[in-house]
Amino acid sequence: MGIPEGRPILFLHGFSQCWLQWSRQLNSDLAGDFRLVALDLRGHGQSDKPRDGYADSRLWADDINSAIRTLGLQRPILYSWSYGLVPLDYIRHHGDDSLGGLHLVSALTKLGSEDAMSVITPETLGVAPGLFATDAEESVRNLEPFIRMFFAQQPSGRGPVPHARVQRLRSAWRS
Repeated sequence: MGIPEGRPILFLHGFSQCWLQWSRQLNSDLAGDFRLVALDLRGHGQSDKPRDGYADSRLWADDINSAIRTLGLQRPILYSWSYGLVPLDYIRHHGDDSLGGLHLVSALTKLGSEDAMSVITPETLGVAPGLFATDAEESVRNLEPFIRMFFAQQPSGRGPVPHARVQRLRSAWRS
């Protein structure tokens, strides 16, 4: 999306999400100045879902590198929500010389450390198992309480995720 000759922004979604989380950004005024790309990380949305390969940070980094190279993104800005480790894995394995920037939004960057555990609430730990559901309906059902935690004041209406977006998430899961 956006203008092909614009500076690229590569959007990386959060845990248990997909490229649709960036719909607002992809359809915003940014498209008048930038080349906007959002992808589904391995095991998410419409990407392949291999049985193995999730514990190896090199594979996640290589996935991003492949997207950058295949799409010819020149010095992209990596823009990541939640999954802060993925762009950091890219930098660790491929360096930062080919990047134009890094923007982490509410990103957890220290999994498995005391620092990380200091910001993970008991509520988050309580809903975490449901985020690993392999059934699409169950996954979407479990995702709503997780998303609710990100709002100090709950949005009005049916819930924090508009019904149309839930339908798109379900469609993406089934594809």
